[in-house]
Amino acid sequence: MKPRSLIFIIVICLLVVSAVIAKAEDHDWPRWRGPNGDGISMETDWNPEALTDGLKIVWKTDVGWGISNVAIKDNYLYTMGYHDRENIVYCLNAETGEEVWRYSYESRMSPYGPQPTPIVEDKYVYALSTEGVLMCLKVKNGRRRWVKDLVNEYDVVKPYYLFAGSPVIEGDLLIVTANTSGIALNKKTGEKVWGSDIPPDNLSLPYGTGPHYATPVVYDYEGKRHVIISSYIGLHAVDVETGKVFWLYEWEPLREVQTTDPLVFDKYVFITQYDEKYGSVLLEIDGGEPKVLWESLNMESNTSSPVMIDGYVYGIDGGPNDKRGLLQCLDVKTGELMWEEEPTGEPISLMAADGKLIILDEEGTLFIAEAAPSSYKEISSCDIREGEEEGRMFWTPPVLYRGKIYCRGMSGSLICVDVSK
Repeated sequence: MKPRSLIFIIVICLLVVSAVIAKAEDHDWPRWRGPNGDGISMETDWNPEALTDGLKIVWKTDVGWGISNVAIKDNYLYTMGYHDRENIVYCLNAETGEEVWRYSYESRMSPYGPQPTPIVEDKYVYALSTEGVLMCLKVKNGRRRWVKDLVNEYDVVKPYYLFAGSPVIEGDLLIVTANTSGIALNKKTGEKVWGSDIPPDNLSLPYGTGPHYATPVVYDYEGKRHVIISSYIGLHAVDVETGKVFWLYEWEPLREVQTTDPLVFDKYVFITQYDEKYGSVLLEIDGGEPKVLWESLNMESNTSSPVMIDGYVYGIDGGPNDKRGLLQCLDVKTGELMWEEEPTGEPISLMAADGKLIILDEEGTLFIAEAAPSSYKEISSCDIREGEEEGRMFWTPPVLYRGKIYCRGMSGSLICVDVSK
């Protein structure tokens, strides 16, 4: 074989391998709300009508009590749960559900079990306990690299409902919702890089200690990276590098909880708020201080973060505390309600992929619908519990990964449903 021919073949092989790797990485869901933190997957190679042909369960397993979601990278799945009096970080084979390793850690049992979702990057997975212990583990075997107790080592106030916001990686930093406007640690060492003010201990909130429960959302503004963090005062836009507050949108009045993540796009921030008196709001953040463009009593959500597709927001009005789940579509620029639908009337959570909504209600009914502003258009649905009465408490959003949907129940059931083409 001529040298030129050999070189040509090698180049083609390298290009093919690179394309395969790139495609696999596009499917990865390595953190809470996916690679961009917006609840949207770029995956297109799946079948939205698969549920009409009958439920196809690939595997089921028990990962213990909790509402921690799954993070999946390179076909390995990570989540957290409370099982047999142990708090555990799990690594499973995403194809088979088989356990690869587990890491047990000390933490008291909370009413909802572990709440934050792990985040995986390169050779390490990072997990936050409900008590505020942040762990860095090796993805290969679960061995500990470092552990930091945020409460006892860095003077972080424990939220009333314990820690629920998931850690976020930005460069060399791990950013966590904590205190008044967050805390950042060096991801390699766990050492504190910057922090924020400790909330006062005389807050007149029946269920509040100051910190909230939404996950930090990172965005670009005029060439710099900022992160939005929620607390009892309001939404803080913070400089990622220094922790300096860039702007503040204050709640009126003081609020006890904010559980849903904001959506940031262009020069705007959309928020769903937990209180029937407030609903949702759109902020303009061009020029520094946030400006309220509109407010609406629609889409008041106490657990499920919304998604935005082509200028329309799809989200939930209600939640487990209200025992209701009204799916709504809003025009994000005006706040106009385009439509609303009660798929079952139960509290629901959702994600999106390929212009479709993937919806899971509290009872374990999985829906796939068009993300269309004209009306609610259901494509397929099924009961993933197959008629079983036990374990019907699904608060955690579904996750699509390589033609499979992963559904996590609070009682510990993790169900993998085949929706491949």
